[in-house]
Amino acid sequence: MNGILAIALISVRNAIRSKIVMVLLAFLLITLIGLPLTLQGDGTLPGHVRVLIRYTLGLATLILSIATVWASCAAISTEIRDRQIQLVVSKPVRASQIWLGKWLGLMAINVLFLMLCFVSTYAALRGTTTPDRWSDTEIEQLHTEILVAQYKLAPQPRDVREEVQRQYRAARARGEWPEEIPTQEVLPRIERALRTQANSVPAGSSNRWVFNVPHPPPDDRPLILRYRFSLSVMDLDPVSGSWTIGSLQASHRQVETFEQPPRTWHSVAISPDRIEDDGTLTVEFANHADRTVTVIFQPDEGLHLMVYAGGFLMNYFRAGLLILFHLSFLAAVGVTAGAYFSIPVAAMTSFYALLLINAARFIGRIAEGTASGGHGHAHGPHGGWFQDAIHLTSHLVHRGLYAVIRPLESANPLDYLVVGEWIPWTEVGYMFGVKVVLYSGILMVLGAWHMARKEVALPS
Repeated sequence: MNGILAIALISVRNAIRSKIVMVLLAFLLITLIGLPLTLQGDGTLPGHVRVLIRYTLGLATLILSIATVWASCAAISTEIRDRQIQLVVSKPVRASQIWLGKWLGLMAINVLFLMLCFVSTYAALRGTTTPDRWSDTEIEQLHTEILVAQYKLAPQPRDVREEVQRQYRAARARGEWPEEIPTQEVLPRIERALRTQANSVPAGSSNRWVFNVPHPPPDDRPLILRYRFSLSVMDLDPVSGSWTIGSLQASHRQVETFEQPPRTWHSVAISPDRIEDDGTLTVEFANHADRTVTVIFQPDEGLHLMVYAGGFLMNYFRAGLLILFHLSFLAAVGVTAGAYFSIPVAAMTSFYALLLINAARFIGRIAEGTASGGHGHAHGPHGGWFQDAIHLTSHLVHRGLYAVIRPLESANPLDYLVVGEWIPWTEVGYMFGVKVVLYSGILMVLGAWHMARKEVALPS
């Protein structure tokens, strides 16, 4: 253990001596000091807080990620190049201990600077949201919609399965879908169209949604109905409408009228006493537009209910943990790459791995596309079998690549913070197990195995 800590201390000293790392950390300090003083937002308090959190912590995370990759790639590669590692391998220290010591040293730096980022951003947040600068209404909205942790509920889904099958059979009978188009491609298109229709409100009519609220919030914590709609016409003119919330009994209803533009998020605060005894909450939207225009709430993302689950500080802490786990994985990738390659090649390899992870959904869609794509006809001397072989190979490669990187895919924790959405501990535990324990452990085994086989002490 003492050997691992000694190597970690050496790793910290080497990172501090690195000019590139110090320049990046200088940019980090400039970001933490300068951005909170210059960011304006959209002129509202919630907009100011969203911009402050997203841009300050987002840019700080980017700088820390670049610094982590460079420092981790140099942690072992530089010592091999300068033959400093001979002083370590000549002692009774295993290759796994060298790898772990380098990784721990880098993580100590990341913990220190990540704490600095989150503490300074929170201080800027508190300093710029004082009552003397904003109205009481805006401050109340801030603490009920953003500086809070709320879990998100979707309305009860509309069951359109029977209608999908009916329309599919009718369309096939009319010849609207050619026989060569497979059924598994036709059914999702019909379902999407029906679900969109079920969440649309023509002018002069209304539509109703029901939410199941398993854990009602305290009486002093309102529920927040968040929604975003589009229009059946190509313009951005505001639309008049109203929300009727609660049961059909007039004494138990809450009515909110508005005139709002499309394609942006809006919210309505709802008193918890609107929830029925069976735990359901009914909301009804009426379209009062004075022109022929249909209001469309996109399925799965156009309408949801936010319910209080906890305070902002613990949510803020969980977001910091998720970012730390991401940095720990980057450090593991860099240390292992540095054991195999020189610094430039190791850095390029690490950034390429990061690019693949960020493109996980795109790679998954490619894999699905190659799986559902049709077989080509014969072209040229090779015939159709050659194209089918290429198609199958591409499918297997993308499926295998997606299977490897999919567990690492996760939402940006800052996206949770800027809308006040609760980050569950299960997500934190899962990311710790995947990024810190499983994948970093696999990378440690690969890096230590290569170092044990590599004769680093031979003269050139």
